[in-house]
Amino acid sequence: MIKGFEEYTYELTEDELLMVDKIIKGLSPKLGKEKAVTSTVICKAINISAPRLRKLINYIRITNQLPGLCSCKNGYFVSKSLEEIEDYIISLKQRIKSQVDVLNCIESQTILWGGSGQLSLFE
Repeated sequence: MIKGFEEYTYELTEDELLMVDKIIKGLSPKLGKEKAVTSTVICKAINISAPRLRKLINYIRITNQLPGLCSCKNGYFVSKSLEEIEDYIISLKQRIKSQVDVLNCIESQTILWGGSGQLSLFE
């Protein structure tokens, strides 16, 4: 779970895990960025909230159940080329860097509240 977002990031339930196959079956034919399907469409189709869909997508990715499962501004899709995978990797790295930049800034601001202002490793 993620602190402050517990109501969205709690572990997947048994019922949600049963949705994994439906999501994989629905996304498998979405080959290429041009065939991307939005989270809104998926959420309506399986009657789930967007945060829980993201949790399920994360689970599918980290368990390697649908290799090449990517996303872009148009939704989720399965990569049909190395270029699409590389573009997605770049996008992920850029988003991570943006979050790390915010983390470093906020950590340095802790000095204003009596903290050390020191940067720390991720917890």
